[in-house]
This record gives sequence, C-alpha cells and structure tokens, in this order.
Amino acid sequence: MKASRNEEDDSDAYDSDAVLDPREKARRLKEKELNSDLNNAADLFGAAALGGTTSKELDSLLSFQPRTKEDFVKLSTLIIELVMKRHQNKPLYPTFVEHHVRELAGPLKDVEVRKAASGLTTLANEKQKEARDKASGKKKKAASKPTLGSAKVANKVDTGVYDEVLDDFGTHADDFM
Repeated sequence: MKASRNEEDDSDAYDSDAVLDPREKARRLKEKELNSDLNNAADLFGAAALGGTTSKELDSLLSFQPRTKEDFVKLSTLIIELVMKRHQNKPLYPTFVEHHVRELAGPLKDVEVRKAASGLTTLANEKQKEARDKASGKKKKAASKPTLGSAKVANKVDTGVYDEVLDDFGTHADDFM
C-alpha cells in the first residue's frame, strides 16, 4: 500500500515539475534550499536561532503581554532583573541608559515625555542631595510628612501687631488732629 502511495507521489511530483515553467522550478528549488539552510542553522544554534532562548525566564519575558499598569511595572522589573543588572557596572552604562531612554520616549507625546523627565529630574535631585549629605557627613533624617502651620508652636499669639498697623490715631483715640 505504501509503495503504491510513493509511486503516486513520485508521479505527481514528476508531472507537476514537467508542467511548471523554469522560473517556478527555480523558485521552488530556492525555497527548498532556504528551508534546509534554516533547519541546519536551527540544529547548530539550538532554539536561539528560531527566536526562542534556552532560558525559561527570557522566554517568559519575550512572550509577556502587558495590559495594565501593574503588568508594565512587572515587565520593567523583569527587564531590569534579567537583562540590565548584568551591565550596570560597566563604564559605558550611563551612555546606554541615555540612548535607551531617548529611544523609549520617542513614540510618546510631549506631555508624557515631560512627565518622565520630571521623574528623572526628581531622582537626580535626590541623588545629588544624598551625595552632598554624604560629603558633608550629615546623617539622613527620617522622612516626615510636611504639615502646614505647625513648624513653630507659639504659646501666646501676638495680636498687638494688628493694633499698630490699623491705629491711625496713635496712643490717644481722641486726638484726631
């Protein structure tokens, strides 16, 4: 039974080749050659040649589909943990970060870029303050919430100031002129 199928397949392939024009034959031959080259490359390089990796973590990173803000935060954390931590101590890392941030912000609107820049400016100011405090030898204070009007608590409110400003008559109320 198998022999008869093989004969039919061979005869169909032979007939289709006979019917095809030379260009189509060349295209099919090139396609077969390309497929065999891809298979050889996959055998040599493993899963990485096909777009996958040998690491389950990197595969999960590549297939991650974020939909919410929390998902994007998780994606950012995964990228930092799996990819960026290896390169943070290299001398050209700041150049990479500058270029990377510029490329990341490229498709954003101007308002979104300003918001991101504001966050980076805040981070830079915090780091500058930490470096200044470290250089001067100050210890970092515990962060507390600012409150209005409670910086100084006075036991007695000085209301005499109000009288002086509004007092057109001086010390004698009867002395108008």
